[in-house]
Amino acid sequence: MADVGRPSQLDDEQFLLKIKELFLQYKTEKEIAEILEVPIGTWDYWKWKNYQGFSDKLLSYKHERIIRKAESNVEVLLASEDERVVADMTKFSLETLGKSNYSKKTESDIRIKEMPKPILENVQLNDSIKEDNSTN
Repeated sequence: MADVGRPSQLDDEQFLLKIKELFLQYKTEKEIAEILEVPIGTWDYWKWKNYQGFSDKLLSYKHERIIRKAESNVEVLLASEDERVVADMTKFSLETLGKSNYSKKTESDIRIKEMPKPILENVQLNDSIKEDNSTN
């Protein structure tokens, strides 16, 4: 069966990379749509329908933008003159970025190497004992 309709701009990888680049430059969705000459109604439809994963892509671009900003903030705060801020940011950085060596261990993180053996491991209850208890 042949493809119906004109090809979508979302099929063009360069188009998606341009959207990502503009997102990372802190452009709004409306500004990006205008720059790329996408009617705002089309943009909204793509997002609302998650057409070809469009809404998911936008969310991933937004997350990348937030992460980049947070990383730059961490570096600025680590250079602070306030020792409490530096201590807090150092602790945060080590616990998150160096979590294999510095994160706090919770009970669920600790693996028990050997489970203790039950005291009554080999004891089996006799059926007659169970019956006696149920009649009382």
